[in-house]
Amino acid sequence: MALGWGILGTAGIADRAVCPAIAQIDEAELVAVLSRDRSRGEEFARRHGGARVFTDYDELLAHPDLDIVFVASPNALHADQVVAAAAAGKHVFCDKPLATSVADAQRAMEACRAAGVKLGIHFQTRYHRFVPEVRQALADGRIGDVVIAEMEVSPGRNPLRGWRTDPGLAGLGSVNNLGVHAYDLLRYLLGHEVTEVTALLDVGRQEALETVALVLLRFDNGTLAYVNANQAVPDHRPDLVLYGTEGRITGESVTRPGLDGEVRILADGKESSFETSSRDASLRAVQAFQRAVTEDTEPDASGLDGLRSVQLTDAIARSAREGKTVRLDT
Repeated sequence: MALGWGILGTAGIADRAVCPAIAQIDEAELVAVLSRDRSRGEEFARRHGGARVFTDYDELLAHPDLDIVFVASPNALHADQVVAAAAAGKHVFCDKPLATSVADAQRAMEACRAAGVKLGIHFQTRYHRFVPEVRQALADGRIGDVVIAEMEVSPGRNPLRGWRTDPGLAGLGSVNNLGVHAYDLLRYLLGHEVTEVTALLDVGRQEALETVALVLLRFDNGTLAYVNANQAVPDHRPDLVLYGTEGRITGESVTRPGLDGEVRILADGKESSFETSSRDASLRAVQAFQRAVTEDTEPDASGLDGLRSVQLTDAIARSAREGKTVRLDT
């Protein structure tokens, strides 16, 4: 029996990635769409299989065939919508970020836990195809201990638009748009938590919210990382480099969706390489969340991963605002 999915938000990631992914899964069915504009919702539903359209969230949550809600609304609305879905007994797959404040992220996670429903976060970068092999290489110690990590997640010049220009709805600019994927992927690859953060943002130069975020991270195992999350320059390099005590891993065109890239591993004086792709990352992420629901396992990424991400972005904002290094107690 197929699980019924509902969509909150009819633009962006829901339109181009999550709904097409649902359509490719035999055990999944899009049954409900929420849009404030009924005509826009109906057009969206026609593109993705003719689901029932709602303009009221409570009515959507009452749909008898609805099992999972994908939350793709503006960032500041996520937490309240997650809590409401949990109260209605629906599993929740939430686009990043889980919330725009640590308190709201905690509230959303606890609501799902109390209701006994799954909470997953759409950190699809975990599902880029190179990730399992690199995680295994690190676990096997092929490059020794990771000393330095460098990562860029720029899509090229891409000015903020729509609600993403509103601090009250977006929370942050390129940090929430792009950076969260890099920070989460480094946590996932390294298997360690961030303990310190130092950040520079370009707020006030051109836009109300940042389009350039340069962030230094210290992990609890001693690894130091640099992340460039910008949507301000045209000629970008969506690459990853991990420098170890015994070697190096380099990934070219691996950190953004919709790319074909290459990973090279230099270990024991010898270099090996393999081709990789991120074109099906959202499909694999949606499949993984559906599997967590059907098999009653913890989602990857989980609500706790969502909370950790918000704790980190809060520290990034404080670091940039106060001009100092901020410690995290997670």
